[in-house]
Amino acid sequence: MRKALPLLLLVAAVLYGLFSVRPAWDAVTSVKHARDYATYHYAAVEAVNPGNDERGDPYDTAALGRRARKEGTRKTVHPYFYPPPFLLSMLWVAPPGLEPLSLSTGYRAWFWINQACLLGVLVAMWRWFRAHPLLLAAIALTFSPIPDNMKMGQANLPVLLVAVLGLWRTRGTLVGIAGMAKMSPALYLVAWVAQGRFVPVALAAATAVGLSLLALPLVPLDTQIEFYTQILPGFSTGHYHGLTVPISLPANHSIPDLFNQLWPGPDDHSLDPRAQTAAKAVSLVLLGGLAALSRRAHLRGDGDALGQANLFGAFTALLLITPVYTYEHHLVMMLLPVAASLQAVLSRRLPWATLVVLAPAYGALAWTLAMLRGTQKALPELAWWLQESKFIGVVAIGVVCAVAAFRTPRGEGATAR
Repeated sequence: MRKALPLLLLVAAVLYGLFSVRPAWDAVTSVKHARDYATYHYAAVEAVNPGNDERGDPYDTAALGRRARKEGTRKTVHPYFYPPPFLLSMLWVAPPGLEPLSLSTGYRAWFWINQACLLGVLVAMWRWFRAHPLLLAAIALTFSPIPDNMKMGQANLPVLLVAVLGLWRTRGTLVGIAGMAKMSPALYLVAWVAQGRFVPVALAAATAVGLSLLALPLVPLDTQIEFYTQILPGFSTGHYHGLTVPISLPANHSIPDLFNQLWPGPDDHSLDPRAQTAAKAVSLVLLGGLAALSRRAHLRGDGDALGQANLFGAFTALLLITPVYTYEHHLVMMLLPVAASLQAVLSRRLPWATLVVLAPAYGALAWTLAMLRGTQKALPELAWWLQESKFIGVVAIGVVCAVAAFRTPRGEGATAR
């Protein structure tokens, strides 16, 4: 098998190019509106605002729309609601003093940046907890959120890469960077606090402050304060800075969405107070349980890389389903828990019988939305269960990761870090 491994990986790479990269690239090059990427692009251009003395406001959705209409790419742009430092990672789009890239050029470049980040994530997981290369290849070939993320032009893979590197090497600076790109990776710090790793936590906090200061030329202090005091608090209610996508969208896979179905809000973009309270309570209970698990996992020592990877895999599953919105492209973050849990089975940390849970859970996550909807039409009596199948898959894999982090089979050697 070792001799055949390079050939098998080459075959997998070719298949990935044919059945994942090519269709996604065709989707990228066939439209001019650039899907979700447009928000990052125009927010960066507005913040730098080349040729003007006055700095633009990336959180001004109307201004982003005006830029899009001026370029003739789209009529409106989804609101920008990411932390101010995220714009630092987008300066390549609009270098100060230079003409900004066109939307289509930036969108295509972002596609290849995402591909490079995917490769980085796979290599990091192989190095961190010795995930088998063929396992990683199989996941890359079959996991539908990957091409969906590429097509949408989302930022999940760059964030995941930085987070995985930080978790692997216990680098608070890197986790701080991930948290300042999207707020949810900050939940990883709970594990370190529970484990008494206060130095990386302090470094993560210092990184957040430092990046915010670096972002001041792009986002002035008053605008940054507005983000943290007005825009960010609205996330828990469903008010994503004026996002018009309904919470009740069938492709939403989150805890708040479940309670929204039980207690519908006053409109499609607001949670009922009961749904808010219930979602927060469930999320806090689960977070508390993972914090307790983190302490137990740390007691086995730093050499248990696979255990730590599964622990953070459980945290990843939770941070995905805690926000109000969890879409298909967000599920690309499940690469870590999927690989960690399956490697736990391959390493016999977990019994082979665990595949009875993992196989259908992974299948639920991996199948495309088109396949899901087709199955719903064929089996209308199972429509709701199928609609929530991806949510169930996230929870099931998260639970398996938690069990793997808790369990140390007798005779298992520590995996090298």
